[in-house]
Amino acid sequence: MKTKLLLIALLAVSIMVYAKPKAERVTAVFHVEISCDNCVKRIQDNIAFEKGLKDMRINKEQQTVTLTWDPAKTDTVQLKTAFAKIKKPVGKIEIVREQ
Repeated sequence: MKTKLLLIALLAVSIMVYAKPKAERVTAVFHVEISCDNCVKRIQDNIAFEKGLKDMRINKEQQTVTLTWDPAKTDTVQLKTAFAKIKKPVGKIEIVREQ
């Protein structure tokens, strides 16, 4: 009986030790000229693979790209540079949420 309680206690402690806190994330809206479906595809094919990027939503009508990323791995400067590499300069960046 004591052995079972000890094993349960050790299991509970190990779960708490290995449980990671929720990672911080930043969400921002990048205003980019998106004139056609090819622009959308180019953004999807290139920006989606930036280090630390967690989510991407493209709105062709509003010409915005909403990105969510891990601030420990990337930042707005690196993401803006990534847009410049595909010849899509960023006009304005609005930070929506930091968690």
